[in-house]
Amino acid sequence: MQDVDITKENGIDMVTILSILGVMIAILSIAIIRIYINKEIYYESIEISKIKKEYSILKEEQISLVYSINKLRYKNLIVDMISETKK
Repeated sequence: MQDVDITKENGIDMVTILSILGVMIAILSIAIIRIYINKEIYYESIEISKIKKEYSILKEEQISLVYSINKLRYKNLIVDMISETKK
């Protein structure tokens, strides 16, 4: 049996293997971080959408309540005027 160093025959030494492994780990790390950030952005955009929807509903409710208040004020004004004329 021959005692042959396979890495030397192919011209690949340990530094090259470690460099390739380091680059692969860096790329994988960046990909994982990017996926995490994209996921967080997605969930935050869903939350923002819910808040915008609630805001829109509350704004419509406010308009309705202002209308009701004005209607009651007008009614109260008319009732007061009628009660004053009867005195």
